[in-house]
Amino acid sequence: MVRKTKWFILFVVFAMVAAACGGDDGSDDTSATTSGGGGEATTTTASGTPPTTVAAAEPIEIEFWHAMADDLGAVVQELVDRYNASQDNVIVNATFQGSYDDTYNALLASFEAGTAPNITQNFDLAAQTMFDTGRLVPAYELMAAGEADSFLAAPRDYYSDENGMVALAFNSSTPIVYYNADIFEAAGIDPPAADWDFEDFLATCDAIEAAGTQFCVTFGTVGWYFEQILANSGGLYFDNDNGRTGRAQEVLFNTGQGVEVFDFLTGLIADGHAPNLGSTWSDTDSVFFAKEAAMIFDSTSGARGFQDNADFEVKTAFIPHSNSSDRNGVVIGGAALWLIDSEDDAVNAAAWDFMKFMTEADQQVTWHTGTGYFPVLASLQDSPTDELASFWDENPNFVTAIDQLATTNTKNADGSTNYAVLGGRAGPFPEIRRIIVEAYAEVLDGGSTPQEALDAAAERANQALEDYNAFFQ
Repeated sequence: MVRKTKWFILFVVFAMVAAACGGDDGSDDTSATTSGGGGEATTTTASGTPPTTVAAAEPIEIEFWHAMADDLGAVVQELVDRYNASQDNVIVNATFQGSYDDTYNALLASFEAGTAPNITQNFDLAAQTMFDTGRLVPAYELMAAGEADSFLAAPRDYYSDENGMVALAFNSSTPIVYYNADIFEAAGIDPPAADWDFEDFLATCDAIEAAGTQFCVTFGTVGWYFEQILANSGGLYFDNDNGRTGRAQEVLFNTGQGVEVFDFLTGLIADGHAPNLGSTWSDTDSVFFAKEAAMIFDSTSGARGFQDNADFEVKTAFIPHSNSSDRNGVVIGGAALWLIDSEDDAVNAAAWDFMKFMTEADQQVTWHTGTGYFPVLASLQDSPTDELASFWDENPNFVTAIDQLATTNTKNADGSTNYAVLGGRAGPFPEIRRIIVEAYAEVLDGGSTPQEALDAAAERANQALEDYNAFFQ
């Protein structure tokens, strides 16, 4: 296992923590690990050679850090308890570490302190840094040949490098539009079309507000919606094909589609179509539940919460795209499970056994129906279990994100790869997302134009890329 030097880890820790202080989802599972039943669990490599087994004189304890709070955290703990009860060889201790940013920074700090967990749930933006740490046991080293194909292509590819799948996708999500169906019906507004652009969206806003609802939509000024609507509009976030055919050297979000998207999002707030609530994920929910806004941008992971807690009928729709583009689709959000190398084969095998358990069909169905994160196994979407098919019939809001991803254009009209919807990849991406949050404030509170704010953000982001990339030159 190749390890980065101590100074690289220190650089990443200080850079990311400083930035945080400055700123913010019964199948044909071809598992190579057998879990449950109290028997011996054996991992296999692509060649079929079993290097390690889980069985030990005493149960092996595994530390698992995650970023799921409240109701989501309760489902995580349910799955952990299910695993612990299913066998006698491994005990998993699950610890909530805070937000995605908190969990990410805690992991990087733990490398220096020597307190790293065995498994961490790290979010999409952390992928490049996780690849670069040199502290992982990549999933492809433990998977059987062809096993990665059991995962949906989007999450599989997102968490893969040139050698294969590095982390196991666990909670995958995309943003969707939740809307108050009662308000739409009372205003005589048709449900949003799948292929709606900014002009369509604003026309809907005008009709909603004319019928008496205070705000058309509510959303937090977080970086994710900008990234996703930019991708849906076919725009790249980084050069070098979004950082996927070479390390990202500079951002592209201050050109073309990026400016159009940012103008739309800031304009919704500046023109009174949405309240200015800052970079929140929760205050927006209150506005929606209070019927002060007819729509809300949020993650599909909130499907259970929105559906259960609203005293009106909630329906869902795809996110919009720019007027000057066709609909492209969305990028995988959420997080994956990463195996941190303990330098003990038995411990690594125990951690892998749990990771595989969490991505098996039964657990993915429980996770999906209890949250809204969609199943990451292709088999569950191609041939859903009777339980899952029945659930989807009764809960169509949980299907919107699946359909939105399934109809994402991964190829351009000329057959080339559509890198926009594969998502950006860069080491300092978490820091850059926080820079975008500050760009919102520059427009809404500081008087800058969207172009001026994005140009300033690009300058800072490019410096962060230069500083990070210097360690790999």
